[in-house]
Amino acid sequence: MTDTNQEQRPRPDLLASIHAEYAARQQAAEEAAAPERERQQAEMASDAALFGTPGWSRLSEARRMRAARYSAEQGAA
Repeated sequence: MTDTNQEQRPRPDLLASIHAEYAARQQAAEEAAAPERERQQAEMASDAALFGTPGWSRLSEARRMRAARYSAEQGAA
């Protein structure tokens, strides 16, 4: 019966392989999302730079809120 218990336990090499595969997939997803994330951050920075100018009032409410949140996060960093 000892053999059965040992067979039910995951092998350390199998767990390491699963972890490595997960980490590789996470890294690939991060790299794939980077260009869009950078574009959005550049847009928010551009919008935030409009604060206090006539262009600020032309932004939608959602973009003003995102730009304000972006500015607050940059100030806290």
